[in-house]
Amino acid sequence: MRTHLLAVLAALIAPAGGLAQTTATERAAAAEVLKEIEALQAKLAPGQMAQRLVGARNPDRDAVMTRAAALWDERMEGLSDWIGRNPEVGWKEFKAVDTLTKVLRGAGFAVDTGVAGLGTAFVARWVSPAGPGQVLGLIAEYDALRDTEGAFHGDQHNAQSPISIAAALAIKGHLEAKRLPGTIKVFGTPAEEVGPPAKKIMSDSGVFRGTDLIVRSHASTETARARAGFGICCLNINEVKYIFTGKASHQLTAWHGRNALTAAVHFYTLVDGLRSTFRPEASIQGVIPEGGIAPNVVPQRAVVDYYIRYPDGVYLEHMTRMIDNAARAAAMATGTEVKVDRYGEFRDGITFGTLEELTFGYAKKLGAPNVDEEPQRPSGYEETGTLSRDAPGVGVSVFTSRGSYHTREMLADTFSEVGHRGFRLQAQIMAATLFDFATDAPFREAVKTEHAVMKQLFDRYQESLKKAYAAELGQPSVP
Repeated sequence: MRTHLLAVLAALIAPAGGLAQTTATERAAAAEVLKEIEALQAKLAPGQMAQRLVGARNPDRDAVMTRAAALWDERMEGLSDWIGRNPEVGWKEFKAVDTLTKVLRGAGFAVDTGVAGLGTAFVARWVSPAGPGQVLGLIAEYDALRDTEGAFHGDQHNAQSPISIAAALAIKGHLEAKRLPGTIKVFGTPAEEVGPPAKKIMSDSGVFRGTDLIVRSHASTETARARAGFGICCLNINEVKYIFTGKASHQLTAWHGRNALTAAVHFYTLVDGLRSTFRPEASIQGVIPEGGIAPNVVPQRAVVDYYIRYPDGVYLEHMTRMIDNAARAAAMATGTEVKVDRYGEFRDGITFGTLEELTFGYAKKLGAPNVDEEPQRPSGYEETGTLSRDAPGVGVSVFTSRGSYHTREMLADTFSEVGHRGFRLQAQIMAATLFDFATDAPFREAVKTEHAVMKQLFDRYQESLKKAYAAELGQPSVP
């Protein structure tokens, strides 16, 4: 769900230590927590650990990386291109899921489909004959974008599942050859671009429970890594539909009706008026997907669909309450009724320095292009923060397109050498990260320690935000 909002975030970021959080309120509320994050990073020394692992002479790891690249070149590049040329929007990715699960079953994985009650979600599982060992997870996405011209892979999700399969098969081959314990799970996660967020549904259902590490990839306009901390790629989001219901009538006797579209338009205007009362970092995006059937019939149903966004989830709740009240006011003024359907939430995740530094180190070792040496704002490793609290993880960010996110230019690059090279590198980096986690005990313990501490700090950060916004939210201040 990376959009032009990444540019907005970049504009909001303050220099030096301010890179940790977006707004002044966040930075003030998180001041003590940020100090503890810095102390934790100093203790764990993720940069030095990454140098040790990346710089080590390790023929087994190199063989795993080579195998991941070969699998991409031989099979997965073609699979990525096929998914790219057969786009399916969220919740309708039936061809992609059918093909991906056949590939995984053919490679020796047991596959469960329809997990968490989602028709196009799956979990593929392989357990080493030597024992279950560490549970290594990989995220596989495959949904396409929507626009007026139809579905298209302008965010390169077509590549994410083939990348994960290449990395999974490479590490599987190593565990088999060396007769080492380990479990590999490929999580097929649908509908990344539409709500409600599938990964939260899957997380709430326990799908990721027991996973020791999760890795993923995503299209990127640069090769970069994020700072340890809390955040999300595209701001915290509440996805809300406001469904207005009135009474139909012919326009010749409109007074017998109650116009749901009029209520929706009034509501839409009220929200525009509210924008100046919200902090400047707020983003409110909306459409009216339903507004009646015929011009000469008073509309009895209208729907306004909003993405309400803010850099933190606490102030976002304040915004949403005010918008909810505006919807009720519009309904009251027009004699209609309104139902508030909050169908999706995206929240801050946790970014882990141990994993970010390692993947970035491998990216540079492999000669990934368009490198940005400055650590970016924390963005979690998934669009749904719940997942990063389930298990430590990382999203590999390697340059795969010269175009911006959600564009036809990015679609074109998915089939070009720019995309193919970046995807191959992502598969190699993910495979190497899984290898190091499975085979290097000090690194594995550092990741687990960071995850445990950062979860506690995240909870404290949320409480600090509630105190910071107390007066604005109409709540008594807390000492």
